Amino acid sequence: MAESIHAPRSTAVFDELIALLPEIRDNYVNDPARFTDAVDVVEALRYAWQILGAASEFYVEADPEHPRFASIVTPVRKMQGDNPDAIYHLSRIRGDLDYRVFGHRGQACYTSFTIHGRADDGGMAGPVLADANTNDWSYNDDGTYEVVIAAERPDGHTGNFLELAADAHIVIVRNYFELQPSVQADPLSNVAIAIECTSPVGPPATLTDEVLAERMSEAVTWVRQVTVGQSPVSESRGVPFVSETPNDVATPFSFRDSGMPVPGAVDIHYSMGRWDLADDEALVMTGSIPPAQFTNVMLWNKHMQTLEYRHRQSSLNASQVHLEADGSYRIVIAHRDPGVPNWLDTDNHPTGSIFWRFLLPETDPPKPECVVVKVDSLTG
Repeated sequence: MAESIHAPRSTAVFDELIALLPEIRDNYVNDPARFTDAVDVVEALRYAWQILGAASEFYVEADPEHPRFASIVTPVRKMQGDNPDAIYHLSRIRGDLDYRVFGHRGQACYTSFTIHGRADDGGMAGPVLADANTNDWSYNDDGTYEVVIAAERPDGHTGNFLELAADAHIVIVRNYFELQPSVQADPLSNVAIAIECTSPVGPPATLTDEVLAERMSEAVTWVRQVTVGQSPVSESRGVPFVSETPNDVATPFSFRDSGMPVPGAVDIHYSMGRWDLADDEALVMTGSIPPAQFTNVMLWNKHMQTLEYRHRQSSLNASQVHLEADGSYRIVIAHRDPGVPNWLDTDNHPTGSIFWRFLLPETDPPKPECVVVKVDSLTG
């Protein structure tokens, strides 16, 4: 293949992307060890398109000297366990620069900032180097706020501050909402947030082959990691909050409490399992929700994407759950409407993942109890 005389390094990386695409087709989309149902293969192709679009925004256009927040997921860009009740933003940063984040808390019931290092496997975010949440912040009377992110707190600064490690690579901001409808299903919902570098960097330099090649290389590595680099869901992952038994979920687990290194949120107890139901079956989950800043449960396909939530009910947050007279819940997962409250619609997916989040619960959340019944046996 001919090499560009003007951008040889970037052209070589572009060739790597071209070579990766058939690998994704053969070893991810059409891999029978991963996907056997037609819906899974079709969704794999759509997922690949969404990942390519995200790679451009997250990496190719990322400039730590002139940062901007990108929406990680949307109703048409789902990945890595997205959440219809949250709006996530990320920005590339550098440990030798200073930053200012500013915005408005809006209707969020919880906001967190996490500073991450590089992921060893090329994933989006490596280990958490620093974190803070709503309970650590002070807000102005009108709901606006400002956070300084730097290696050292500026002299005389007494406001919100997050320490920046030398190997910092990315900042992720998570805003959670307990609204009806879910925030991602409401086209008018948004988060007002921005980031700027406060170090003296000047205007952006003219793009060079070297800079573009570096960004593209990181993008290609990430695309590989979130496709062929992902383990099939049929394989045991040894994750402490994941049940290996079909039609069951695990005891909720907190990474912060465990002291384990984690690339994700640290204030959340997670619980996960998978449904595997016949057309006439339903999975019934019962239990109680402890007081917490946020709780929800949702259904994912085999690509860790939420099922359709704008036009179907595939998730429930605490404000949407219908409670029994004693304060407990009964949530039903089924392929058709059983005519009872709290139905989670599988959208004709024979199997998929169930995912719970309990954010800063006052007590350890109890394990949701699970039992498979016939759909026709259910009554309101």
